[in-house]
Amino acid sequence: MKKLLIAVLMLSLLAGVATVWASVIGTPHDLAPEPCAMCHTPHSGTGQYPLWNRAQATQTYTMYSSPTFDMGPAHDGPRYPSNLCLVCHNGVASTLVNYPGPCSDPDGAYDLQLSGCADLTTVLSDDHPISFNYVQNADLDDDGFPPTAAVGSAGRLKINGAASPSGYPLYGDGSDHNWFECATCHSVHDVVDYNGKGDYQVYFLRADNTGSAMCLDCHTKR
Repeated sequence: MKKLLIAVLMLSLLAGVATVWASVIGTPHDLAPEPCAMCHTPHSGTGQYPLWNRAQATQTYTMYSSPTFDMGPAHDGPRYPSNLCLVCHNGVASTLVNYPGPCSDPDGAYDLQLSGCADLTTVLSDDHPISFNYVQNADLDDDGFPPTAAVGSAGRLKINGAASPSGYPLYGDGSDHNWFECATCHSVHDVVDYNGKGDYQVYFLRADNTGSAMCLDCHTKR
């Protein structure tokens, strides 16, 4: 029994080497003295899950469209949670609803001005499509899109993939829960560690994309 326990412990340690659970701290989302407050507030949030601390006027977006977009058209605007990501990443100034501390004045450190590659703009026609229904049998161009699997008691769907053992989650409510969103490929809290992060790979991916492995999890015949 003792040898069995040692073997199990060794396997657990080896598994931990492959996937190291990280944090938003120290990543590009660590933007201010209180990084959680850049997006969240425990009180007086905007009513958008989860305790959203950002306010911005309603934006009109140009969504992705292409003759080879088998699962299109995309929704007429970004759905949740992509619309939360774009509050900051559409390049339009975003302000906090609830500033940290009682009766505190607005602190410029918590405002957000993005430029460069982090600014996607409101024109999403030149980016990977989001807010579309992932339907495997709509693969008219034979890209090899994998099937989905149910996850957990809520029945959320995920796209299976070799690069990401946990898969790529899809979003939506009730029976309408197969929407591909920003968070399908990205984890805003940077929960997966991989080689080259911040060097030749970007932060917040759900898997190591060396050799385009993550891309090929969906586009298996490309």
